[in-house]
Amino acid sequence: MKAIIYGIGKRYRELCQEFDKNKIEVVGFADGNSNVIGSKIKYNNATYEIGSIDQFDKFEYDKILVTTEKYYEEIQEQLIKKGFEKENILLIEKLFADNLFHIQYFENKTGIEIGGPTVLFSHIYKKCKVCDGVDFCSQTVWNTSEGKGFRYADKLLGQSFITEATDMYQIKDKSYDFVLSSNNLEHIANPLKALREFSRIVKKGGAVLVVVPMKERCFDHNRSYTTFEHLTEDFFNEIGENDLTHLYEIIEKHDYDMDVACGGKDKFIKRAKKNIENRCLHHHVFNEETLRKAFDFAELDVIDFAEIQNNWLIIGQRR
Repeated sequence: MKAIIYGIGKRYRELCQEFDKNKIEVVGFADGNSNVIGSKIKYNNATYEIGSIDQFDKFEYDKILVTTEKYYEEIQEQLIKKGFEKENILLIEKLFADNLFHIQYFENKTGIEIGGPTVLFSHIYKKCKVCDGVDFCSQTVWNTSEGKGFRYADKLLGQSFITEATDMYQIKDKSYDFVLSSNNLEHIANPLKALREFSRIVKKGGAVLVVVPMKERCFDHNRSYTTFEHLTEDFFNEIGENDLTHLYEIIEKHDYDMDVACGGKDKFIKRAKKNIENRCLHHHVFNEETLRKAFDFAELDVIDFAEIQNNWLIIGQRR
């Protein structure tokens, strides 16, 4: 994609490192502020002069990418009045989100989220047709869904199912176009069993998107990565969600200073021993190798593996 970057402020500096990652060929930089126009800007070891959008030949680029969400609609309206086509004026962060999530697997599709909802998937909620939800009980530490359906920011996304992620017996095979799971898989004692369920309920060619925390950036940073071999042992030994095999390791290596909300070691231990009721423990610590092997085990072909904030994101397509 060849693009003009419109709006050279703080958001530009935060976003510019994403241009190459999103395969954007930057043709030039523009701004509506007359005080900025004519000044110089460095990008990829080259120097550009910031111009008015009218100075650029429309045949040189495909899209105008606006960096500021706050003034996006105002800028879009101004550019439309100048004769630019609406569909070619994009908010750059939405474009990044579309690319990151491979939005074609979710747009106007029917899906389900295991756990959640989460702000990480807010862009998908806006694009999808329906998103149902699954939780192990109606009132969790993170969400209350009893009698209200699956909601995000007071918007009804779909219906709610109360069941284990490892045994979604109410849901028929191949019921959904996609499955979402954010910061959820690490809370499941038998993640391969859960992933097999995710795969079972999604249609052939549909997507499973899983987000898990990066251990280096959370209170698990002292722990070792869980191997795929360990996960397969748990799967074939039919480990249940009442399992506390990793409790001693978690207690000893948990960074309590990074987890202020737990209330300290004593309160953490008391809560952890009742994990079957609250599901707060991180049973496993994932890296790319284990996640890719886990997806293959669940008959999911990996489409992408990426970083999102302090998490790993992996998307797979059902075979």
